[in-house]
Amino acid sequence: MPDGFHVSVFAEAPGARLLAFSPGGVLLVTEMSDGKVVAFPDAKHSGKAERSVTVLQDLNAPHGIAFHNGKLYIAEINAIQRYDWDEAQLRASNGKKIADIPGSGGGHSTRTIVFWNDKMYVAIGSSCNVCKEDDKRRAAVSEFNEDGSGAQVFASGLRNSVGLAINPKTNTIWATDNGRDWLGDNMPPEEVNDLGTSGGNFGWPYCYANKVADRSQSKDYDCSKTTGPRVEMQAHSAPLNLVFYTAKMFPPEYQNSMFVTFHGSWNRSVPTGYKVIRVKLDDKGQPAGPPEDFVTGWLRPDETRKGVWMGRPVGLAVGPEGAMYLSDDSAGVVYRITWGK
Repeated sequence: MPDGFHVSVFAEAPGARLLAFSPGGVLLVTEMSDGKVVAFPDAKHSGKAERSVTVLQDLNAPHGIAFHNGKLYIAEINAIQRYDWDEAQLRASNGKKIADIPGSGGGHSTRTIVFWNDKMYVAIGSSCNVCKEDDKRRAAVSEFNEDGSGAQVFASGLRNSVGLAINPKTNTIWATDNGRDWLGDNMPPEEVNDLGTSGGNFGWPYCYANKVADRSQSKDYDCSKTTGPRVEMQAHSAPLNLVFYTAKMFPPEYQNSMFVTFHGSWNRSVPTGYKVIRVKLDDKGQPAGPPEDFVTGWLRPDETRKGVWMGRPVGLAVGPEGAMYLSDDSAGVVYRITWGK
């Protein structure tokens, strides 16, 4: 990490995936493999969770989590659930399924939620490595009213956009995207895309990178009509989440930056990823330089050069005090990242 930054374990959280802070500033974590949502209060502001509170359990692979207008929203593998939220008791109640979405059916199974302009947006990955989807809701981000009605595809051609976040400068949704496999160690690059004000087509399965045609899928598809990425990153890094840092704890140089988690490769001859990277942004919220390492150390070389990973970063969130929180679903922990000499 850069000088002055520190990492500590905030909480033990088996299978921790995505993170969200409640209106009262309590961290909630989806534990996808255990079917739970767990709260980790730190009422004493000690920098370490005092206890864990199971908010929800027996869910179907909960992944996405968001608060909006006092309600708690959870994305299961095949549905979006909405709950009343009791901050004093850290309790979710009166659960209601507000939308059905495509289930696993092979392929990618995570579902992610973000709210923008009082609409709900849900990312659903493809059912395959590379194919033409019969269900247009797959490999796409869909838009809903906040009550789950009015479903329509907002952005398509996104193979597996696990991470969604609002860029405060552009006031648009930015999304990570995991590229296809089996084009070699260094193709195609992973992406961060700006979905803009009206979504659009981002190319998959016919195009990758900056409008490069995948002729194994189509001999004549016109990639010039698709939208290219705002950031390209090392192939097979598996970018899972992103956050735009606008708090004041980090030094000014880091206060207008985008951070992205790399879950790490599974089929590259030399492993890559397993870290958090930072992208500097200009005053308009656009990338102002290449990705640079921010938190590393999970991938350690071994004698075969295949690498040994010690953890897999997933979710990011910024707390009300300005610290950054980072989940690791392999190690089963949530880290707290702070700055101070």
